[in-house]
Amino acid sequence: MRQVLLAVVLMGAALSAGVQGQTKPAQPATAPASRPDDAHADQPSVFDLPRLQRDYALINASVAALFKQGKYDQAEQRIRFALRLVPHDVASHYNLACALARQGKADDALAALSRAVELGYNDRNHMAGDGDLASLHERPEFKALVDKSVTAKPDLDARWHFTCKPGPVADGQALVTESDTAWDARVGLFRVLFSFPPKSDAPIAAGYGQAGDLLRTWQKEGTAAGNHGDLYDNHDSDHANMHFKTFPQLTRVEYSEQAKKRHLHHGLQATFLFAHPTIGNSSTALTSGPFWRSQPRHALTTPRGPFVLLAQYLSNHLYVYPEHRDHDGGRDGADKKGHGDVLPANTPFMIISQGSSGSDVAFLDAAAATLAAFRPEVKQKLIQSHLLMPTVQMIFRMSNKMVQSEGDYLTGKAHPTAFDSKQLDPAKMVRMAHDLQADALPPVVQIRVTEEDQPVSGVDYFDVPGRGERLFDTPFAVARVARSLRYTRRMVVSAEGSKDPQNKPLKYHWAVLRGDAARIKINPLKPDGSSVELLISHHERRPVLEGSELESNRVDIGAFVHNGQHYSAPAFISLTYLDNQERTYDKSGRLLSVDYAAAARHYVDPALELPKKWRDEYHYDSSGKLTGWTRVRGQDRQVFTPEGKLLVKAGEAGQASQTREVRYAPQGKPGQAPTLEQQ
Repeated sequence: MRQVLLAVVLMGAALSAGVQGQTKPAQPATAPASRPDDAHADQPSVFDLPRLQRDYALINASVAALFKQGKYDQAEQRIRFALRLVPHDVASHYNLACALARQGKADDALAALSRAVELGYNDRNHMAGDGDLASLHERPEFKALVDKSVTAKPDLDARWHFTCKPGPVADGQALVTESDTAWDARVGLFRVLFSFPPKSDAPIAAGYGQAGDLLRTWQKEGTAAGNHGDLYDNHDSDHANMHFKTFPQLTRVEYSEQAKKRHLHHGLQATFLFAHPTIGNSSTALTSGPFWRSQPRHALTTPRGPFVLLAQYLSNHLYVYPEHRDHDGGRDGADKKGHGDVLPANTPFMIISQGSSGSDVAFLDAAAATLAAFRPEVKQKLIQSHLLMPTVQMIFRMSNKMVQSEGDYLTGKAHPTAFDSKQLDPAKMVRMAHDLQADALPPVVQIRVTEEDQPVSGVDYFDVPGRGERLFDTPFAVARVARSLRYTRRMVVSAEGSKDPQNKPLKYHWAVLRGDAARIKINPLKPDGSSVELLISHHERRPVLEGSELESNRVDIGAFVHNGQHYSAPAFISLTYLDNQERTYDKSGRLLSVDYAAAARHYVDPALELPKKWRDEYHYDSSGKLTGWTRVRGQDRQVFTPEGKLLVKAGEAGQASQTREVRYAPQGKPGQAPTLEQQ
């Protein structure tokens, strides 16, 4: 049997493996290779391929298990089902040959093996020595197939690729259809290609105040690129459209009925990569149930979400989403107020607007104007180098009305989690964009965690098995959930992968953007500051800025580079502390107690942490060494060893004579947020 690599066929894993840790710009969006011509029999819709890919992965996992159990007849049936999903899959034809050979069906096995070789199977050595095919080894047809496999040309990804051709752009609209869309299994996203007509004489802007006046002046001079070739993707079924008529050169994305039937046109845009600069929005949210959240929080708390955002960022895409209920003054929703800032990380991948439906529109207008204002040669270079949206983010943040000086750019004023449209300055944005020169573009900062504390589950924190502190790692944003009960955590972060388009030397800057600067130490480890040690002491909930009604449990540290002319967009290290814990430390930072039960009333995203119903009191010997802790639930008390084991029986001197392992699991009723229970 030939094992199928799940990293290739599993959508989420493929995306994570293909993007996480990437230090070079993503490759340009191009149509994936076409499938063999004879593979189009019973061809499903390209829009069904994500589902078929997931089904295919599950089937192959079950086939492997059946082979181990010697249930070859059942394996045969599962493989035949997989071939109905993907009739041209090389691995399935090969595995079918193995299952048939194991059952003594030699002629059928040879036919399946021949088909595998025709489709590109070329691992001669594996085939020749495969024990599953032992019954065929003496057949001359088998030996001929082994020899023929040497010249076979495989396309391991072809089973998921359709040939696609650029769809036409007409009347300012581009329609996403089956013919202009390809499924890219490597990143788990659709890629869409359009063909634009020649540039027209349409005005660059209709109205739009001072920014519009500047754009029209530059259009007359021939120094503004305009929006020809730019896309606007509304992803909320026209609930909150930008003022796209203000920008007549902008092309609007529409979705075919086939795409709409599969709900690919609505909600968080985590499905498509367009081969063209794209701005978009979705004024939607998940509004019911215990896992209510804005679309940005939804993206940041799913395993796949941050890597989709990263892929879009490096593909010249920028989406705007409202913070709906995730970034409002108040605590726990009391007194009809909000919950504070409950977003678990800050990133440069998107813009989050302060407010609900429609609050995103002003930012889209400003983004369209900025794209139009770039000089043609500058815009083209930014697109080709995949630095268009990092540059737009730098301009957007630097031009914020809260930023009164260059120094303010290195503070939280320039980098809130959600932005107020009242602080937008479109005229300043278009001026900054137009002032850029092709030989003096902004640099890009990239970060990587090289060392960090590794807390032990069941001792340093308590959670379901396998869940640690890492939320995600990307070259532009790193996020952790501060589960560990240690007072101070250590992390080493490098920005040595940062780049300047002109290869100029870079100056590195690290700044506390949110949190108590007195509790955060940033120690340079290299003379140029490209690598730093972060020492972050425990943080309680606090205002995001002095005097603000908005509170947060998150720490943000920003990384920036400067090339002598421009700052980069920021990269972020975010650390979210948990509001449903009341921790007590002594003056030396030694943990005395954690009251989970008393703090359970405070809202924490259940996707990050589950509430607990106990209090832990910690004990130390005379030298300060931890000897264990007592867990209190009402009148019930349990004693734990320093290793996190439950004391079942103690000796005469009080030492542990019998202990047992403890596990933790979520419990709850459908429709309600679960709690973490000890087992």
